[in-house]
Amino acid sequence: MKSYEININSNWRAIPVAIFFFGLSIYLMTLIPRDWPDLVNFGTIAILFFSPIIPVTILSRGKIRIELTEETFRTIWVKRFFLSNEQNVELGWNRVIDYVNQEDRGLDSFRLTLTNNQQFKFYRYTYFPQKDDFDKFLSQLPGFIKSVNLADERTIEQGKTEFQTRSFKWVLIGLTVLAIGLLVNTLMNPNSGTRWATLGVIFSGILFYWIQANRKN
Repeated sequence: MKSYEININSNWRAIPVAIFFFGLSIYLMTLIPRDWPDLVNFGTIAILFFSPIIPVTILSRGKIRIELTEETFRTIWVKRFFLSNEQNVELGWNRVIDYVNQEDRGLDSFRLTLTNNQQFKFYRYTYFPQKDDFDKFLSQLPGFIKSVNLADERTIEQGKTEFQTRSFKWVLIGLTVLAIGLLVNTLMNPNSGTRWATLGVIFSGILFYWIQANRKN
């Protein structure tokens, strides 16, 4: 048996925490004196904007222990979510069709696709480094799965992320065309009001998702 302790997060618990702390941050921004130097003003706004990520990550966090055996994929709660009574999960390998780890700039997810159109899924917020066994789990899972003897003699494959689907790639192509159009407009009309910093953020985001869309399993 192999065992891993992993931090996970609950999106439903993160939402009210985010609303409260981001709302507080916006209110505090309105109190910043107008006569502060631009650099100090910018630094204060940046701190107030990003600091809510800390309580959102901490207050929505739980911890599970994943146990891999010859017969089952098992999760046992080490620390449950706030106000949670969710039960431990035990899945026979014969129910598992594929597995997917999806990275998304701070909001990562792991999914098992199951028979009968079901799935097992958990999220991890990776805005900050995580001190857990997830990377070890992810590196050892493929080799362990290959050692599992399935009754129906099939194999459990690594599936596609949402970013690798054809529909997402078409959306990405559309966004890329729009971004290029915005860039051309900015070059031809320097007074259009579009900032280069804004274009940098847009193109860096598009580049990230193109990399994810074309990542080989």
